Amino acid sequence: MLRHATTKARRTTVVLDFLAPTAFEYRLGSSKVRPSVTKLSKRQDTERLAEFPVSVCTQSPAILCQNIKQRISLLSQSGAAAVSDPDINFFDEKVVELRLALKAGDIARVGELWSQLEDRKLLRLLGPELRGFSERAAQLCFMGNSEPWDADERKVIEGIAIAAALEGAVNALTTCMIAHIKRGDSQAALHLYRRFLVHSSNQTVSEPLPSPTQEDVEDKNGLALNFLGDQLSHQPNFSLVLAAIAAHALEDSFESALKIMLDNPVRINQSAQKEFTASFDDISFRTKVQSYVRRADIARLIFRHHSLSTHITNLSRDQDLSQIQNLYRAIIDGLNGPEPYLAARDSQRSNQRPVVVQEIVWAAFLTGFLRCHRRDLAENLWNDMLKCGIQPGVITWTALLDGFDSMGEADAASTSWNNMVSQGIQPGILTYRAVISTLFNAWRPDDATEKFAIFKQELANGSLPNTADALPVYNTVLHGLLNNGRPGDADALLQNLRQNGPKPDIVSYNTFLRHHGRRGEFRAVSVLLERLREDGLTGDAFTFSSVLSALLRVGRTDAIDIILNLMKKQNVVPNVAVFSAIIDQQLREPWEEGLRTAMELLQRMETNPDAQPNDVTYTGVLASLHRQVWPNTALAEECRRYILKRMKERNIRFNRVTYHILIKACLENPAPEGLQGALGYYREMANRRVPTNYDTWYILLHGLISREEWAVADEMVDDLLRYIKPVGALESLVGRIQRRTEYNTHHSSREECPSQRLLAHEK
Repeated sequence: MLRHATTKARRTTVVLDFLAPTAFEYRLGSSKVRPSVTKLSKRQDTERLAEFPVSVCTQSPAILCQNIKQRISLLSQSGAAAVSDPDINFFDEKVVELRLALKAGDIARVGELWSQLEDRKLLRLLGPELRGFSERAAQLCFMGNSEPWDADERKVIEGIAIAAALEGAVNALTTCMIAHIKRGDSQAALHLYRRFLVHSSNQTVSEPLPSPTQEDVEDKNGLALNFLGDQLSHQPNFSLVLAAIAAHALEDSFESALKIMLDNPVRINQSAQKEFTASFDDISFRTKVQSYVRRADIARLIFRHHSLSTHITNLSRDQDLSQIQNLYRAIIDGLNGPEPYLAARDSQRSNQRPVVVQEIVWAAFLTGFLRCHRRDLAENLWNDMLKCGIQPGVITWTALLDGFDSMGEADAASTSWNNMVSQGIQPGILTYRAVISTLFNAWRPDDATEKFAIFKQELANGSLPNTADALPVYNTVLHGLLNNGRPGDADALLQNLRQNGPKPDIVSYNTFLRHHGRRGEFRAVSVLLERLREDGLTGDAFTFSSVLSALLRVGRTDAIDIILNLMKKQNVVPNVAVFSAIIDQQLREPWEEGLRTAMELLQRMETNPDAQPNDVTYTGVLASLHRQVWPNTALAEECRRYILKRMKERNIRFNRVTYHILIKACLENPAPEGLQGALGYYREMANRRVPTNYDTWYILLHGLISREEWAVADEMVDDLLRYIKPVGALESLVGRIQRRTEYNTHHSSREECPSQRLLAHEK
């Protein structure tokens, strides 16, 4: 169907002290920039002060009470002020005894002490100490399969497990549930899970306690990735959801397991799933649980279709076709496989198939395939929709046009538009935006303005729904007119919008500011700023960065001061976020003035107590330096050394997330130095014993494949297989590299290339 749908038819250099130290000799004595002292976060304070002493014999009661009150205050526990000094003494003494009893495995004594704290309502004061208790209690769970678990001991351990889980420490509760599952008692495991849910619904659950090994969130480990805002604070930890799903797998009830996931749509990554299922010795049961989790996770993604659409957009932007295909195949299997659990239409919805694949999901995949230049896959998707009894609607047609826009296929877009109209599909506002954008981007402004005229006519006679959302079309036209060399028409349209509506927004003005700013047309920029003020709009980081670029291009040495004054006039506080965003915009293009200005802004931040740069700021600048091929390589290298020096002075250490960002940035640099930098950071991770995870390997392999560095990728796979067994999307990348290697082995003799020697050197 898709095939037929498209067939037919005085300037001085900004001086920085690290570039010209002698220029600042006159002020070194009085205005030396001192490295800021990093203040511990509230969470770090909490961890430090919640460590109760092993013995209280060396402290006087008065000092002890004062210290415990301080700890309680920092824990921010409700009602802490009402705790009396005797209760504090009692609490401290019993906590020490409780720790010792747990260490000794004296469950009876643990139960007594726990009850005493519970009777006096002091359990709420344990705070982060519960993590250690949870880990100890997990070790005491009875894991035998032949003898019954002592009822009293079980009651004690499960009570501690639930209390700890409510504070985010889930080790003990997960272990208890696994113990019941391994004994074949799925109902006992599910009873624990339900008890936890009941308790958690009756209180405000704390955020999960900090883990000493948790640096970042897993990502790109399989079909289900992490979406911002995807997990709410009241939801159970993913390990508890995994345990509940495993319990239902024991009962052969995928329907119940699916309900667990949809009621509590937590994020589950492949490495966490692998660690959990390793708890079961029965290989067949382990495989069954993995199948349940995989299918339930797909249903979760479909259920949260807006997040899924955003995710597919991000994947297509990175040209990550393999992962888009994996997702799509899983959905088709959920619709048409031997055990269907997804519905194609509302009429198919049932307890067995509770989640409907909405049109927005099909549309997201369609655009994703086209952005990856796989028209054949887009055609297959179109046919799959028809096979499922789904008639493509305006959302799907709009996605098709967006895809053709990304491919630069204006003829195909025009033909598709005509076919859509002939089938009685009424185009929407976003459909007009898509086809107009396609025509402008194909340098066909006359055709684009003709479509725009039809759009305005439809808008005027009320044929289009949601007319309040029409401004994006006007903004697209403004952008297209400017790019196609028609600034006069664009300015006339902007004036018409100001007088007759819809009123232009900050995006409208930023479009003009970017156009004139890049050309150094500061007179036009000044006029736009005045109009922006008259319309009651406030600039954003993009606005100020565009104005800054214009000032730099006309040789204004006071450009930064002008921007800061402009912010002040618009009541915009130049905080860390605003400064960081402007710096990022200046580093988007590899031009020397932008780099110098970005570094001067960074130094201004360093001397501003209200806008001190943080790890995100420094990491972003460093990544930009690696990502671009800078014309002045000496300046770029000087800036890189400066960033590393300042991070060291401020005690900002690289963690796994930092390395991931920098490795990815290096691999996006097409120059040989990009590959060298990525491998250098990879070696540094190993030397510093920063643990790699699935994300590390995914970023490395995906970047190497994009660069077609097959020899290096082959050696990376050898390294990877020594540490982990790849699953999910990572397994797909490994397979792609191995198939390429096998092909090369059979068709040509392999010679050592410079990149191989480089990798050997890095090792």
